[in-house]
Amino acid sequence: DVHIFYRNSSGTSGKKVAELIQNWTNKFQKNKVPEAEDSIKHILSSILGLKNATHLEYVKHQILTPDEYQMLLVKADLRLKRIPVQYIIGEWEFCGLTLKMRHSPSVFIPRPETEDLVFIVSDIIVELMSCNKRDKVYNPSCFEVGCGSGAISLALLSKHEELRCTAIDANPAAVSLARLNSEILGLTDKVSFSIAKLEEDGIVGLNFLNSTKYEDHLALDGGPDGTRVIKQILRHAPKWLREGSYIVLEIDPRQTKTIKLISEECASYVGEVDVRKDCFGVERFVILRCK
Repeated sequence: DVHIFYRNSSGTSGKKVAELIQNWTNKFQKNKVPEAEDSIKHILSSILGLKNATHLEYVKHQILTPDEYQMLLVKADLRLKRIPVQYIIGEWEFCGLTLKMRHSPSVFIPRPETEDLVFIVSDIIVELMSCNKRDKVYNPSCFEVGCGSGAISLALLSKHEELRCTAIDANPAAVSLARLNSEILGLTDKVSFSIAKLEEDGIVGLNFLNSTKYEDHLALDGGPDGTRVIKQILRHAPKWLREGSYIVLEIDPRQTKTIKLISEECASYVGEVDVRKDCFGVERFVILRCK
């Protein structure tokens, strides 16, 4: 249900919400800010305490209080500097969950297409659970490499009561944020987040921080050809995964052929590559099953 209380305030810009949306959309567009209208709508929704931007329609004639208007000026200025709106408002929706986001130090922002990865893995979990109940074997578990804000693991845990997850990230800020999100969502007893990364000889614990200007670009760094982490995952799969387990990768579409070649080198313990498209029709996901 939507509960909106209308109020008229003095001592502000005097402009209604609808006017502010139009004015700032124009200013963002003039300054070539990406997703201009969506940006100002998300900012205003956050300031007004609305669940999402669609609810702005109910308050389009409302005038901001002086404090709200000052907050708008500050946050809109940050957007003009190209700071991602997720960092500006401090949270983001992902698979029906509201996750905290962190700007300084930066943590990678989950993409819309990554929700498709959750759906793919969720279907696999349902399949495994069906087999497990029939054969009376173990409950499924997931190991996530590069957890960021914890979005993928937490989304999966919210959908599957029996699931347990272990996740790692090289960025201490990411692990801290993922733990915070798990606490807020009441999922701490079902997931373990650790500061670590993959190396040639396996998982190595870390205690350093990598800082970047805005997003954590290390979250996207796959080495010279973009497949460094993928190679390490496939190389260590026999040690980590049971027979019949799945490896699900989110990739750059340009990597598809390369990953197929890499998987052929691992043919003794992984099956054929199953490539899936994302919500934009782009080849984005690779599924491999361990023999």
